[in-house]
Amino acid sequence: MTRPADGDVYDYLIIGTGSAGATLARELSARGRRVLMLERGEHRALKETLWESVSILNEVKVAPKLKDPRVFAAGGSTAMYLAVADDPPVEAFRAVGIDIRPDYAAAQQELPLAVTPDDMLSPQALRLRDAAIGQGLAWTKNRMLIDHERCRGAYDYAAKWKALAFVEDAIRSGARLQCEAIVERILTENGTAVGVECRIANPSFGSRTERFYASKVLLCAGSLATPVILRKSGFDEAASGGYYIDPSIAVIGSVPGLRGTNCFAGTMGTTLDDGTRLLDANVHKFYFNMGMVQSLRPWRIRDYGQHVAIMIKAHDAVGGGLSADGRYHKDIDAQALERLQNSIEVAKRVIAAAGSRSMFTTTLMTGGAFGTLNLARDVDAGLQTRVRNLHVCDGSLIPADARVAPTLTLVCLAKYLARHLLREADAVETASEHSSQRVALAG
Repeated sequence: MTRPADGDVYDYLIIGTGSAGATLARELSARGRRVLMLERGEHRALKETLWESVSILNEVKVAPKLKDPRVFAAGGSTAMYLAVADDPPVEAFRAVGIDIRPDYAAAQQELPLAVTPDDMLSPQALRLRDAAIGQGLAWTKNRMLIDHERCRGAYDYAAKWKALAFVEDAIRSGARLQCEAIVERILTENGTAVGVECRIANPSFGSRTERFYASKVLLCAGSLATPVILRKSGFDEAASGGYYIDPSIAVIGSVPGLRGTNCFAGTMGTTLDDGTRLLDANVHKFYFNMGMVQSLRPWRIRDYGQHVAIMIKAHDAVGGGLSADGRYHKDIDAQALERLQNSIEVAKRVIAAAGSRSMFTTTLMTGGAFGTLNLARDVDAGLQTRVRNLHVCDGSLIPADARVAPTLTLVCLAKYLARHLLREADAVETASEHSSQRVALAG
């Protein structure tokens, strides 16, 4: 394999610019390291419009009639997420030698993390809370990745934290961003990662194949894309242990006389005894309208402010896998579907107590496909694979016993990996300096 001159070799090559990739790029470039970010989508200003959503949204089939959404754009899925900030599964990571406690503490100081104050909750959210508490549910607030000081009223898309901010921080620190880059495989020499081969899209001339080289390759392409890249790179075991999708469904009801407003969804909710999660799903009007069209109920659009909604997420068993042709497959276990059905009845009681006289359930959705890799089998405590200098850091590593909204966890995990890599690099540089000093003294 022909290697480039040293000046063309980056310190770190990061595949993917979602929550983890963006955090790594920001942390490493801030310390003066040469960083290249490879992003499949474009680098653009994010807006909450129909065209923007359609142009960056992609779906992957993960179960019969179920597709998992993902975003192709710098900043990844934080362009279209609820901004719920669940606590990261600290103990699950510690069990395999990964201590993210310092990184969690640092993230809490840097990110806009807070529950939504009552005066910013929408009439829909308040109506649901009163109804849920009246039904005996512990309907409590969730921390959100929202800068409430930036909000002009109940909802402001710009107030949601997005990984794009970290991408742009990295660029200001000297990192390079290569967009519209589809990574085909990891390049290796003697069991060590040395770079990647990818296709670079060009609207005028088609795509071209290009290779980029680095001392270390950090694979942060996402829970579904990362195993595919690993398979193409000789990791036949990638995604062989299955994954989970948390089958989800929403119950939506109309409440005559309710005067709702645009609002953040996911601000409150509860967890039932069987682990099933209920969330306030009173989404912004833009997403509500899209949902009503998809549900073949466009007439409800005119009465957006009179609707309340609850999202239900049931835990499914880990299963399925990735076939030889790069397609995911999984059957949802009967127990998960039974828990989901039981929880639908709970949600309906709450929505009825909120004053609804007309309600319906959506079709089945995924709560996010995660856990496609195994922490104990596929990476070590430094998140390094069996190929030296190839590390993984994304939703593929969120364990099945820690079903959380992933964003905060991924930021913490990326901070952990950046800390590990920088400590390792500092040790190498110190050893090199000492060696040089000994040579000089000997001379």
